[in-house]
Amino acid sequence: MMNVIALQKDNELFICNYARAFIENFNRENLGKGISLFPSFPLWAFAEDSISDDQFNSIFKSRSVKKAFIGKASFTESCIPGQEEFFFPFFIETDLEKESRTFEFKIAFAKIQKTGTGTDACDFTLPKELAESKKFPLSIKSFRTGNALIKDNAWALFDEKWIRSSGC
Repeated sequence: MMNVIALQKDNELFICNYARAFIENFNRENLGKGISLFPSFPLWAFAEDSISDDQFNSIFKSRSVKKAFIGKASFTESCIPGQEEFFFPFFIETDLEKESRTFEFKIAFAKIQKTGTGTDACDFTLPKELAESKKFPLSIKSFRTGNALIKDNAWALFDEKWIRSSGC
């Protein structure tokens, strides 16, 4: 089991639609080049990539979340073949123990699959209509935290707790 942050349905639907348009544009631009993007699910932020279990629990048990928002789609900068992913950066600003701090998580929405000797994903430029989107940063008023169990193509969220940003 791992700690995750899951968005409310409206926010999840918004980023799902944005991700779909992003993937379609990427695949159209790279048609015949031996590289394709495939969607990743679930659209959750996995905490073990960013913070420890103790930090995760202290942030959300103390109700210290001031603000949460999603940034524009981004790409892993390493460009290591087979490990490229596209993600939405998810930021949570806290006021934990009278100290302001911002935590960054990733909501991975697409992975690259190379089917031949294609181009590098680093060469991709975001289409103008997606790059100039005024929707980001997307303010998140509430979200869920919980423990996730992921096995093969199935996933489930347990011990869910709703968190509301105090800055809303």
